[in-house]
Order: sequence, then structure tokens, then C-alpha cells
Amino acid sequence: MVAKTGGRRRATWISIATLTMMVVSGLSMGAGGAAASPVANSLTDHSSVTSSSLGTYSPTFVGPAATGCNNPGCSLLTGPFGPFSPLAVTPSAAGAALATPLAHSGMPSINPRGAVAQSHEALNAKPALSVPPVVSCDPMRAGCDFINQTSGGAVGVKGLNAFETANLYGGEIVEPADQGLCAGNGYVIETNNLGEILIFNPALGLLSAPISLDTLMGLTTLGWSSGGDVSCLYDYNHGGHWFFTEFVSPTSEASGGIFAGCFAGVANTCYEGIAVSVGSNPFGHYNLYLLNANYNPAEPGYPYELNDFAKIATTQDAFLVFYDEFPLYCGGFGLGCFNGAQEFAFDKKAMELGLPTTLHSGMPNPKFNVAIENMGLFPTPDGTCPGTHGATCWYQVIPAQSPDPTQFDNSHGGSGFMLAALDFFGAGDNRIAIFDWTGLSHLDSLKCGSCSGIMFGGQLFSGVESYYNLGFVAPQKAGRIPLGDACVANGLNTTNVSVVSCPEGGIATNGDGFTQVSLAGGQVWGAISTAILQSYNSGVGCPCLEPHMGAAYWVIGTDPFDSTGWFTLTNQQYVTAMHEDLEFPAIAAEGSWSQDGGNLGAIITFTLSGNGGPTGANHGGFYPSTAYGRLTSTSNGLVGRAVYIADKGKAPQDGFTEYQGYPNGTRPRWGDYSWAIFMPNSGGKVYFATNYIQSPNCSDARFAIDPTCGGTRNAFANWGTSVNFAVP
Repeated sequence: MVAKTGGRRRATWISIATLTMMVVSGLSMGAGGAAASPVANSLTDHSSVTSSSLGTYSPTFVGPAATGCNNPGCSLLTGPFGPFSPLAVTPSAAGAALATPLAHSGMPSINPRGAVAQSHEALNAKPALSVPPVVSCDPMRAGCDFINQTSGGAVGVKGLNAFETANLYGGEIVEPADQGLCAGNGYVIETNNLGEILIFNPALGLLSAPISLDTLMGLTTLGWSSGGDVSCLYDYNHGGHWFFTEFVSPTSEASGGIFAGCFAGVANTCYEGIAVSVGSNPFGHYNLYLLNANYNPAEPGYPYELNDFAKIATTQDAFLVFYDEFPLYCGGFGLGCFNGAQEFAFDKKAMELGLPTTLHSGMPNPKFNVAIENMGLFPTPDGTCPGTHGATCWYQVIPAQSPDPTQFDNSHGGSGFMLAALDFFGAGDNRIAIFDWTGLSHLDSLKCGSCSGIMFGGQLFSGVESYYNLGFVAPQKAGRIPLGDACVANGLNTTNVSVVSCPEGGIATNGDGFTQVSLAGGQVWGAISTAILQSYNSGVGCPCLEPHMGAAYWVIGTDPFDSTGWFTLTNQQYVTAMHEDLEFPAIAAEGSWSQDGGNLGAIITFTLSGNGGPTGANHGGFYPSTAYGRLTSTSNGLVGRAVYIADKGKAPQDGFTEYQGYPNGTRPRWGDYSWAIFMPNSGGKVYFATNYIQSPNCSDARFAIDPTCGGTRNAFANWGTSVNFAVP
């Protein structure tokens, strides 16, 4: 079992109870010592929102995708290897090809920034925030939502779980259950955890058993290993292709896998595996490309760079990859432990045609190009990454996925968009940023001959709805926890062995950064986790505030950018469940305009949990469940103010990261992210997937005899997932 470090920079974890004390100390008090009734933020008035340019620059690098390293056999992108089949791997010469020395020209120094095409304007100073945002639940106002315990028309099935993962990987189990989802060409695919997929038809009928990405990528044949942080998408161009990405390492599974290589801090062992299907059938063959996180010796922390939390998208011209770069032994920008977000735009046509990154001569293929923006060099409004010891660096700059080519933005020579939050210090913020690649069609030019037309820029929105989240641990409904009751016997609680059992823990919410961004109908959609104060004016002890986890979302219009170069804020709002908590929001919109007044419909999904708050509402709360709500581009919150339960959890989370080292353990791990995607020609369906608890926990006595509880869990974890669809 392994507690994966996962993709968050800040590791501060605070319980809801601690947040309550922090909130009370930060609010003025009314008569009799009760907290004065707060006024919820005005969520329909955008007059206080301002925007400013973050500048437009030439990328950090443009040129052949196989450039880099200055070392024989080393380049930014290598491949393709294979092709490999997800069902049966046949031996190939890929391993030998990987070891063939290649001579490449080196990457440029990281210091030159490139020509500035547009100078910076004055940027707003960091806001001073002391408490989370407030929404009114009594009386109910926008941003506070009731829980409808029906499915609201959603259809869902059980997805991957801890039991199946352990069986697939020889008993190895990790938390959290990193998750992804992709849909297209009549298939829906869930990706998860260490690296496995399930394939469904559009009605969510199961078409496959769990398939290992080690097999699909041919990693076993190469003698490599995988490690999760999976992402996937379907791209309709060039006949249709599936993309899967995950951590990979040249250390074999037999020798300890990625946990003995990249995650152990061994030099030059951190890669992103990129599998691209040869055709449109997910059961067909795949080419494997390897993106080397240590391709540039000039980067601080080389050769120990970690490519964390990779997320992907496509435009008409480019395959976009984002990851946060961590020097595993620090020594990063300003001698800090972070080098900022890294944005790559690869020639999509070259990848989908399976072109080699290098020629037989060993020289880079002039038909296979890349543009790179090292955002550790892109100034933030609060300072530079090198100048603040790796503190104020752009992080989680997530590219926007489009469901089909009709939704790509082809203005300015081919554009791609990204969203980022700005809470660099975990103290809350009221700013978000949108970034843009332009001129991406130039990637398809011989030797990147016209790539000087590629630019990278950004725009800052200030005064948006504030968000605040240090990584609070949200409660869950009380129930059986057989692993927690036997935490000492299972070697988890080694710091306080006088306590035989460990108490039920909470659900991790991680930080307030974007984890998924969608582009459809000329709108960019994104949501992040935030602490929320729900205000109530009636009841015992009220007026009062209840701290909970919720979500903030924004809709940003791209049509003005197409004509003027400036984005506009279309809508923004909070989403909270009365007396309960929401974790890991993901949002996806329809791929075409609806007939309802031109409003674009969307689904926002999350895990729902809670203990019912101070009043014990909802019969003591909810075990971790899959929930969602409906939005439109102008709805100012959930349609009908309703949170629906697509799949109701059957028990508390009962995993090893919840108890390890109690009472001062690592931290509970839950989910890391949910996902949602619209599929064309599906009757308007948006598919979505989250983590939830699929089965009841068995008794302590049963667990002692059969720790799988009849094949419903793993001995050290009981997480599960669901895959669903709903029409916005």
C-alpha cells in the first residue's frame, strides 16, 4: 500500500472544527455574543470585477519536440514505441530503441524570457482576506442549495474500486483514487488510480474488464512502471484518437516500480507516458510517447524534477499537456521547492499520425514540433517565482478540454485556453486568471519555421467571488470502520499504540485550485473547492454560521477574445449543500447551444459528504456519495437550487491514509479529482465520474476473517467510483 503524494503544493490540513474557531475569532459579534448575521456576497453584480493584462509573450521555447538534454539518448519527447494492444502485448524492439543514443541540440537557458509583444499593465495587489465567503441559507439565497435525494434523472453505474485495483496490480493499493473520464465515438472510458481503465457503451453498459495502462502503454514490455495521476480524452480529428497519460518511470515493477524510481527521487526517472491510439477504437493499438520531466539541464533542481498532476486537452492544432514541476530535493527557483506550472503544446497531427520524434539519423524530426511556456518564468501579480523562493509561482494552470472539433477556438491562428487560481499562500483570494495560446497552427510547419507566430498571454480578473481553502478535512456520516477499529493490528497506528482503534476521519478536500476546465459554446467553465460559511437566522442559537466545504465556479466568454483579445466574465456563483460538504468539483457544458434562450447547459459534479452539521440534519449526514447539479451559462447558481444524488454512498471511507501514524499521520486522501465531459450524438448527455463508497463496510468480526468483506473492498482501502450521465 502506498499513500501517493498527489498533486498539491500546500500540505496544510485543518478540520472543519478548527475552521469554526478560526471563523468565530475573525467575525464581529452581535448582541449576546452571537455572530452578527452576515450579508451574502452580491453574486449577480459584476460591476466590482476588473480585469487587466498579464502580458503577451513569445513562448519559452519553440522547436522540434525531440530537442533537449545535451545528453546522448535524452530528449523532451521520445517515441513512438509500439504499437501496443490493450488486450495483448506482443514483444517489440521498443526497449532497444529506447536505449539507442541520440544526438540533439540543447535547450536554451531558462533565463531569457523572449520578446515581449505587450507590456504589463498595472496589476492589482493581493487582497487581504481573513475568513471564507458567506452565503445565506436562511433565508435561502443564491449559492445555498438544498439536497434532493433523488437522482434527478441521472443514470449511474459502479466504476473501478480498490478491490479491483489491488487484484490488477498484484495486491498493491494506493490512495487517493486518481480519476479521469473521457467519451467519444460511442465509448465512455473511466481511468483511475495506479493506471487502469474500464470501457462502457453510451448507455454505460460494461464492455471490458479492468485493463491495465501498463498493458495498453506496453510498459511491461519496455520494463517500465506506472504510477497514476491519469488523464484521458478523445479527439475527433484525423480519423479519431484516444489519448491516455500517466506518471511512468524506467524502473520495472519487479524492482519496486515508480515508487523505487521517480517517487523515490532517483535521478532522470520521472516521465509522463502519453498513449495515442492508432485509430478511433479504444480496443485497438496504441503508440507510446515519453515526455521527460528532466529534459532541460538548465532548470533548477535538475535532474530530479517531478511532473506532478498532469492534465491534458486538445485544440484544432495542438495536444496540450500541463504539469506542476517540483524539484524533488528542492533547489528550485529561488532555492525553493517549486518551479511553477509547465505548459506544453505539441503538434497534434504528428502524434495522431504516429510520426517519430527523431529520424533514423538520430536528428529531431522537423515535422514534429512543440511550444513550451515555463510559467515559473511568467510573473504573477504578487511577485516572481525566482524572487519569492518558489512561493508565488503559477500553479495548476489547467487547459480547457473541448468535447469535439466544433467547439475548438480557431481565432488568432488557433487558440487554446487555461484557467488558474491565485491563492499562493492559502489565505484566500478573489482573483482568477485565464491564459491563452495563440498561433498554434504554426506547429505544423517544417522545422517550426513559422513558430514565431505562436504567443502565450494572460488576463487577470480581480474582485471575483472570493475563495478560501487551506485543505480542510470535511466530516462524513458516522458508521462502521473495521480498518480503523483494527488500525494497530494492521500496523497503521505506530505513534500511539495505547489506542487500539483509530477514530473515523474526514474526507480530504485538497486546495483551492482548478482541477478541470471545459470549453464549449464560446465559454470557458471552471470550478474550485472553497470553504463556505452558511448563515442561518432561525433555530436554536441563531443567528449562526456553519462552516462547510463547497465550490465556486466561473464562466468566461471567449467570443470577445476572438475579436478584441479580451475575455469577459459571463457568470459566477457558489454551490453549497445545506448543512453538508462538497469535494472536488468538476464541470462540463453542452457541446452546442441549447434551445432554451441560447443558454448553454452544464453539469457540475462533486463528492457529497457530511455529518448533518450542528443540527444533525439529513439523518446524521451522508457517507461519501456522487452528487451533481445543473447549470446554465447565466443561471447564477444551480438550476432549481438543487443538489442531486446520483449514487448514494453506503459506508464511511475507511482507508489507511486516514489512520496512518494517528494522531499525527500523513493526511487522509480522497479522490484528488472528479471529471465530466459532454459526448456529441448521445442525446445531449454529459458524463461524469467521482469517488464514492460503493458497498457497506462489514463488521469487525467479519473483517478479521475476510478483510475484503466478500470482495467489496481491499484490506487497506474501501474507495470506489461511479460513472454517470445526465442531460443538463
